[in-house]
Amino acid sequence: MSSESLTAQLETLKQKRKSGELDAKAFYQELLGLVASLVKELEAENISDEDVKKQIPLMLVFLEEQFKKMKDRGH
Repeated sequence: MSSESLTAQLETLKQKRKSGELDAKAFYQELLGLVASLVKELEAENISDEDVKKQIPLMLVFLEEQFKKMKDRGH
């Protein structure tokens, strides 16, 4: 799946949310599916060490924040 395809899917989801076709929970679940698709693509991508180093801080912030929120919800 290309970055253009993933971006198009995201834009479609955002439009559906904006138009009321998706409630917050459905939107969240669709976003999680998109994240899962992204993970598969990133795992298969041949990315340079330099680009990997640039991505790590973003991934750490995302993961740490999600883990904290899970803990706060008692999970």
